[in-house]
Amino acid sequence: MKKIILSISIIFIFTAKSFAQVPDSTQATFIPSTTSSDTTGDDDETQFEANEERDQLLNWFYSIGLDGTASSGNVNRQLLNFKTTLNYENKKSILGFFTSPRFQYGTNSDVLQEREILLDINSTLFYSQHDVYGLFFGAFEQSNIRKIASRFNAGIGVGWRILGGRRTPKSRLKLSISNALVREVTDFVIKQDRNVYRNSTRIRVKYDIIPEKLFFQSVVFLQPSLLDDYYRWNSSTQLSYKVGKHLSILASFENTYENFNTVGVQNAQTNTTIGLTYSGSN
Repeated sequence: MKKIILSISIIFIFTAKSFAQVPDSTQATFIPSTTSSDTTGDDDETQFEANEERDQLLNWFYSIGLDGTASSGNVNRQLLNFKTTLNYENKKSILGFFTSPRFQYGTNSDVLQEREILLDINSTLFYSQHDVYGLFFGAFEQSNIRKIASRFNAGIGVGWRILGGRRTPKSRLKLSISNALVREVTDFVIKQDRNVYRNSTRIRVKYDIIPEKLFFQSVVFLQPSLLDDYYRWNSSTQLSYKVGKHLSILASFENTYENFNTVGVQNAQTNTTIGLTYSGSN
C-alpha cells in the first residue's frame, strides 16, 4: 500500500496605519491571528492603547492562507483551501473597507466533493470615529456541498461596539452587535430558486483569557427571512493559544444551519479543526 500525505499551510500578515476590522456580513469570517489583538475583530480589537501609537501605523492589512492535503492508496483524496483578507481603515477617514475571499476545492477518488467559493465586499461609515457605525456589504457564494449554483446578497445596517470600543479600549471582554436588512437571491442546482429579504443579526464576543497569550472568540449570525419561514444561521468559535512570537495553537468549531435545501443535503453542517497557525505580525 502506498500512501502520500501532503500538507501545506502558509499565512502572511502585513499590518499598516490601522488594524483589521470586520463589518457585519452574511458570513462569519475568521482569519487566525497570533497577536494580542485578533485580526478578524472590529476596530476595537487593537493591541494599541494610545492614539499616538495608532497614528504611526499604516492603512492596510492583508493576509493570505493556503493549506491542502493529498493522499493515495486505500483512500485517494485531494483538498485545497485558499483564503485571504484585505482591510483598509484610516482613523481620519469616515470610510472603512474589508474583504475576505475564500476558495475550497476537493475530490475523493477523482469525484468532485468540494467547490466552495465566497467573494465579499464590506464597507463601514464612521467606524473609526464612533462605537455606533453604519455598514453596507455584498457577497457572492457558490457551494457544491450544499448544491448552490449561485447566491447573491447585499445589505445595509448599523453596528454597536458595546464593550471594548472607543470608550473602553482596555477591556479584556469585547462585545459587539449589529443588525442589517439583507436582500438574498439563491439559485439552487436542483431545487426551486429563492428570492428573499432577511434580517441579519450578528453577535460577537472576544475575551482575553490570558492577555497576549490565550484568547476566546465567538461570532453568531441569525438570519430569518422577513416574508416566510426560510431561515438560516451560522456560528464560529475559536480558542487560540500563543506559543511563540508568530506561532499559535488554534482550535475552532463552526456550525451552519439552513432549513431550505436540495434533497439529499443536510440542513446542518459542522466543522471542527485543530492545528497550528503562523502570523507574520508580531
